[in-house]
Amino acid sequence: MENNNQPETAYVSINVMQALVEEKVDKCMAEADMCTCPRCRIDVTALALSLLPSKYVVLHANDTLPMLTVYANRYSAVVTTQLMAACQRIKENPRHGDNDKRGNIAFIRD
Repeated sequence: MENNNQPETAYVSINVMQALVEEKVDKCMAEADMCTCPRCRIDVTALALSLLPSKYVVLHANDTLPMLTVYANRYSAVVTTQLMAACQRIKENPRHGDNDKRGNIAFIRD
């Protein structure tokens, strides 16, 4: 039964790992001295996310930034480690331009 007397609170579901990866990917790619084209960036992001456990949380829409800061402190090292591993793998096997002969599958998890 709905209670129409109370204001509706906006909630969002966020994959914390995805938010942290997207926040750090550009810096890690620059540190890895690799191509930063959109294809390489999305390949690094996808590979890193496949190596990390998902961490979904439900938050009030206005609370996302403070809570992401808490999770960033907790998961920063593991996210950076997996991003740098993904950068190295994509740097060694870029899929942009003439090197993209493997079709549409970005990678297969080992």
